[in-house]
Order: sequence, then structure tokens, then C-alpha cells
Amino acid sequence: MASKYMQLAKEIVKNFGNKGNFAGVAGAGNCRAIHAEEGNIRVEFEVEKDQTNHFETLHGGCTATLIDNYTTAALLLTKQARPGVSVDLHVTYLSAAKIGETLVLDSTVTKQGRTLAFTKAELYRKRDNVMIATGVHTKAFPAMKKSE
Repeated sequence: MASKYMQLAKEIVKNFGNKGNFAGVAGAGNCRAIHAEEGNIRVEFEVEKDQTNHFETLHGGCTATLIDNYTTAALLLTKQARPGVSVDLHVTYLSAAKIGETLVLDSTVTKQGRTLAFTKAELYRKRDNVMIATGVHTKAFPAMKKSE
């Protein structure tokens, strides 16, 4: 069963890596899926220059976008497979990450219902497990209006 989720995770990562949109600008293009199961995806990537701020550390907006993208990816790896729309995204920044450092982002669905889902993410440095950021992301599944 895990291979089914890993194949889907690789497709999701590939689609997020499209350099023609903001996800590409935020650096999803160099992410690699390293683990996937129902409601969980783990990716790793190296911090690149275009992902950094003027201090040459991972930009907070890039961090938030990666957490947004990959908590959504975790939702796509559920039976419902719905991305939803963001209601709330809270990111806590704990440490800096420099260009060239390999980071791991682990995203998990903590609870999913009919109208809301709750997810969480941890971003940490691979070499020493120092936590870079954490995030919680609430997604809604609004009722689809019937077209007239």
C-alpha cells in the first residue's frame, strides 16, 4: 500500500515543481519525496539562493509556502484526496537555514472531517535534526455550487 502513496507523492512533488508558478518560485522544484503513506508526506530539498532572504537564509515566505503546499499534499494522500482551501496557516520560525543545507519537511493530516481538515508540518535540518519551523494549517471543503 505504501508504494501507491509514494507514486502519488512523486507526482504531486513534480506538479508543485512547475517553475511557471509561485510554487516553483518558492523552491518546490528541488523537493524530493522520501516517504509517503496515507495522510503523510515527507520531502527533502537543499536551500537554494532563490529561496533566501537578504541574509542568505531560507525566506519566511518560502517556508510558509512550502508548509502550505505540502500539508495540502498530505490531504491529497487521503481517501478523500481533496486539497481544500486555506482557512488558517500558522508558522512558527525557530531557526535559520543557510544556502546548501538539506532540509526535511514532514507534513501530516491530524484530523479530517466533512467540511474541515487540520494538518501540521515540521521543517528540520537533515544533518542534525534542528527544527527550522513548524506549521499548522486548517483547510475547508466548501460545498460546490451547482452550475445553472
